[in-house]
Amino acid sequence: MYTVNLFYFLCGLDNREDTIEYIPGIKAIEPKDLVSFLQDTDFSTSMHRLISMTSKEMKSADFILCNTVHELEFEPILAIQEQRPMYAIGPLFPSGLSNSKTLVPTSLKPEFDCTQWLNTKPQGSVLYVSFGSFIPCEKEKIDEIAHGLLLSKINFIWVLRGDAVSYEEPYVLPSGFEDEIKDRALIVTWTNQIDVISHSAIGGFLTHCGWNSTLESIWYGVPMLCFPLKADQLTIRKLLVDDWRIGVNLCDKKPLTRFEVAEKVNVLMSTKLDDKLRKEMIKLRQISKNALAENGSSERNLCQFVSDLKNKIIEKV
Repeated sequence: MYTVNLFYFLCGLDNREDTIEYIPGIKAIEPKDLVSFLQDTDFSTSMHRLISMTSKEMKSADFILCNTVHELEFEPILAIQEQRPMYAIGPLFPSGLSNSKTLVPTSLKPEFDCTQWLNTKPQGSVLYVSFGSFIPCEKEKIDEIAHGLLLSKINFIWVLRGDAVSYEEPYVLPSGFEDEIKDRALIVTWTNQIDVISHSAIGGFLTHCGWNSTLESIWYGVPMLCFPLKADQLTIRKLLVDDWRIGVNLCDKKPLTRFEVAEKVNVLMSTKLDDKLRKEMIKLRQISKNALAENGSSERNLCQFVSDLKNKIIEKV
């Protein structure tokens, strides 16, 4: 998760309209880039009650473990460490990710194996599209993305949940959509994401900016087209596009249109993609791999946590 969120919880920051540039360890951030729950005006919801409870419990914690890489977020980490001992031990997945069949499934949903289909596509020619497993999106936006994918003429895999727009009624693709995509696209309700983005045919990821998806994309060096929906995804978008410069905004205008979707998809999947973005992605990928290497920062931090925890237990005995 993005460590700025932890700092907001620790500080109890109120909803603001001005540019926020006064939090230690955090670069200037606009209100629109705050986690969505900090932008809300109704604080009586069950989610806000949960966040409030979590914030209070976090303030009383002896230690904070965070699924991030110290070198990527060292400034906010150092700021938080002034309040509580914090250890960056990510990215939290095995180094042998390509052998993902041995991993515990991340969902109870049946997985569709996309490997055979991907094997028929040229290297870097397929766009992977997934908006996570939980937060729904507006039907109009999903429709525009569907039409934009058609206009782009790009090969793609789309993980499209039945409850993508509502938990009450399943989403139905625009009329004629599946006939038009033919063999250049694959629509599935769920798949093993690691198997997909680690495949050489994948050249880009249209993502909701979930933190796990972000870490996996960096690990495999897959450029991201950012379409955040809610929660910390808005702040992660800022991190990817504005701070780390390894992602591209899907929607620069309001409302989202199919023409903008097609344009941005083609930019992401073509040689037009900024060379600086590619170089930054390579750099961050190496930083992540170094963190998980023997004696890397994550291993050292985990060992330090174990040592500190033992000492804390001895103190309390």
